[in-house]
Amino acid sequence: MRWKKEYNIGIPIIDTQHKQLFRFSDELQMAISSGLKQSNLKELLINVKQYVARHFTVEEKLMMDSNYPGLDEQLKAHAGFTNRFDEFFDDFQESGLTPELVNGMKKELIDWIGKHITGIDQKFGGFYKEYQARRILPTIGHNSGKHTEIESDYL
Repeated sequence: MRWKKEYNIGIPIIDTQHKQLFRFSDELQMAISSGLKQSNLKELLINVKQYVARHFTVEEKLMMDSNYPGLDEQLKAHAGFTNRFDEFFDDFQESGLTPELVNGMKKELIDWIGKHITGIDQKFGGFYKEYQARRILPTIGHNSGKHTEIESDYL
């Protein structure tokens, strides 16, 4: 899967993380198609799982801080993706890399991009830009250009 400009939601830290998730997806697909050893694939899946958890933490923190009205929808979507990925990982641990597992992971990633990143994440991006504009507008000229605390922690 290739990153496209229209996937940007306008929040640099989130866009950077989304791009990394695309890179992980590409690595995962390459590993699967090239016959990577089970132990190396397991390590890659663990890295993806940990990165996704960090990404969701950042995204959800920004949503909470901005009082995003779509937070509950995002939390449910994140929990659903996390649970599905956990199922994939458990299936991999139990049965190894099967065609069903490969197809399931590919479908999940494509659906996630199609429905989540280009859907509800875009809504959040628009909301967050307006939120930032409301916060910054009264202090134009006084912005230090520094990253927020949450951004600095995850860059």
